[in-house]
Amino acid sequence: MGERSVTTSPPRVAQTGGSGSGRSAGIDPDRGASPTPASPGSHGDPRRRPTRDELQAAYDRAVPDLIAPGLKVLICGINPSLAAGATGFHFGGTANRLWATLHQAGFTDRQLHPSETDELLAAGIGITNIVNRATARADEIHDDEIRAGVGRLTATVAEYQPGWLAFLGLGAYRIAFNQKKAAVGRQPDHLGPTGVWLLPNPSGLNAHYSLPALVEAYRELYDAAYPA
Repeated sequence: MGERSVTTSPPRVAQTGGSGSGRSAGIDPDRGASPTPASPGSHGDPRRRPTRDELQAAYDRAVPDLIAPGLKVLICGINPSLAAGATGFHFGGTANRLWATLHQAGFTDRQLHPSETDELLAAGIGITNIVNRATARADEIHDDEIRAGVGRLTATVAEYQPGWLAFLGLGAYRIAFNQKKAAVGRQPDHLGPTGVWLLPNPSGLNAHYSLPALVEAYRELYDAAYPA
């Protein structure tokens, strides 16, 4: 990874605002007020697993974007897990295979822990979500929330201009951008100046993809984002 450019501008670890629709992106209109953002590492030891009560309390909580200008790849998840909502660290669930996939596909020199945010940014990778509301499962998110999140995502990409937007989740992408035939891989459309790459969701609940299959799909993006 020695040849990769490292972001020198200070990263933003902050909650972005709502979409241009007039309501906060990722909020179920039936649930009322915007969720309280999680504070990364607020429970002391960043590697401590949240308790069951802490996970339940994390429902509907927002997680700040991990982002900085000039990233190689901005990962966009569907929405935060309860573990992410409880800890403030993206993809924090023990069953999530993102960190193993990123390492084995070449993005990181070793398998990072979700709390190692500086190391991830130094590798040129940031994380956001199309819907910023923590739930136990992605299927608890409504289609209208996904569509409403496009405005916020578009504004974030326009502001920070990553080289690639990596959208994790085939079904959510098809709903968000009304692309019913979209397939995993490089997309023909751009989001502003940024290329879009559709990748399978690394959640342990996604039984359609084994870890080797995830690594193969993610490595194609790695080759495009970090050319030799």
